[in-house]
Amino acid sequence: MQVLILTHNILVERPLVEKLQRLNIEVLSSEKLLTLLQTKQVSLEVINFFNVLIASETISDQELMVILEEVGKDFTILRQTDQLPSKEEKADWESRGVDEWLLEDESLSGLREKLAEKVLKEASYSIGFGIPAQPAESTPEKRPIPLWNLTRSEREMLSTLISTKEAPISRNDLAIKIWGDSDSASHMTRLSTIIKHLRNKLKIDGVEYDIIRTNWGEGYQLSKVFFDYYVIDDRIMNEIKTGN
Repeated sequence: MQVLILTHNILVERPLVEKLQRLNIEVLSSEKLLTLLQTKQVSLEVINFFNVLIASETISDQELMVILEEVGKDFTILRQTDQLPSKEEKADWESRGVDEWLLEDESLSGLREKLAEKVLKEASYSIGFGIPAQPAESTPEKRPIPLWNLTRSEREMLSTLISTKEAPISRNDLAIKIWGDSDSASHMTRLSTIIKHLRNKLKIDGVEYDIIRTNWGEGYQLSKVFFDYYVIDDRIMNEIKTGN
């Protein structure tokens, strides 16, 4: 597992870095990547190297909101804090993309369990931290999409991405295709959530993490590996749309 700590002061993060390293987790603490991410000057391919992003308590709530708008629904995000937020605040931040909270004095076991619950289970990692589960033997035959595990919204999203595979589709256009409009802020939030859940479910099925690519300033697009991995024909497309 690889963890990126976004911070204004890397010295402050030393205790957390040491705990993560004790769990055999690769970790980078960076102020530079924080700045580049906030100003949209870093490629998402660089950030994709990491499984988890930790937002330091040296980062203000306003700065965190900017980060979440960019990558909050694409990554597992943990927020450092000296005390847990209220129930209402917690729900609001989670709707924006925060997955878990790390207390300032978080114990090693507490850190281990939070990472295990939020990341390792979804990513199909083994319980030996940092050691990916052994991949199944590759086969030249394509496999069916695990439609049984997808919600109606996730199937609609997948159907749209398949039909527009030749070029990225913007968030606005996705919202219009799925809900008929793109003016609702709640639709934008749901859109990012659906993308995140769809990524996780396909990853658990054995597909690499960047199966749904985020092209900066352009939108989302399925990667070539998706079409190499799954059977796509008229019957499958009908099943995706109807759920039958």
